[in-house]
Amino acid sequence: MKKLLILTGLILFHCIQVPAQASQSADSTKIIPSADNQTKQMDQGKTAPEADSPAGSGKNADLRKNKKSVRKAFFLSLLVPGSGEYYVGQKSYTKGFAAAEVVIWSAALYNKYQGDMRRRDYIAYAAHQSGSNPDRTDDMYYQSVYEWPNSTWYNEDQWRQARDLYPYDPAAQQAYVADKLYSSEDSWDWQNYDQWYYYRGLRVKSRNALHRISYSVGAAVLNHMLSAVNAARLAKHFNKQKIKLSQTADWRLDCYSYRPETVTLTLWRSF
Repeated sequence: MKKLLILTGLILFHCIQVPAQASQSADSTKIIPSADNQTKQMDQGKTAPEADSPAGSGKNADLRKNKKSVRKAFFLSLLVPGSGEYYVGQKSYTKGFAAAEVVIWSAALYNKYQGDMRRRDYIAYAAHQSGSNPDRTDDMYYQSVYEWPNSTWYNEDQWRQARDLYPYDPAAQQAYVADKLYSSEDSWDWQNYDQWYYYRGLRVKSRNALHRISYSVGAAVLNHMLSAVNAARLAKHFNKQKIKLSQTADWRLDCYSYRPETVTLTLWRSF
């Protein structure tokens, strides 16, 4: 009898325990995720904001892609003013520096034209009024025509300098003036001072116009340098603005349910 009661109690206990275990097993299967699933969900919850955040690898790649090279901007504008600004995206600066470059070289071409035109004028005028040789193209010859009213006075002055330098050496005097004297073919003689002064005025205007080309070259160099420095500055500013935008805080709210009666809210912030 005692054994029968013990056996009956074990059967009842087993009958009660099995349904409870089955119910618990069903609940765990339907509601509670496995340890691996929980780990994966937690990992996803941790990594999702990082992947979506501006500091993630994708947005870092975008930042690197959109970043402007300061060195490239500098050398582009150093080569062609305004091109570095165009590379950065500042087209208004591009128009300004490009317009300045056009004005500078237009002025240089204009001065070159004026200088050459007035040079042709004073060569033709000297040949017509003083009898100089129009086939001579060396500037020293026309400088002598500018400084002396006639070639006779010029040749006498060269002999005087030779005698002063070599007073007792006729051979040295002859060697000194050998390449400085002008022959009758290259002689000139201004008939009056008005004609001579007019020629001098034409020559001065020609030389001044040609000399102004050097100012244009200097202005062009300055324009290139200013544009290069400005393009580098704009590229740095552009990159700083991108970094500031990328560092803006990104908030995200995630919701997880591990049990029917449990809800987990997670607020993420990426930097």
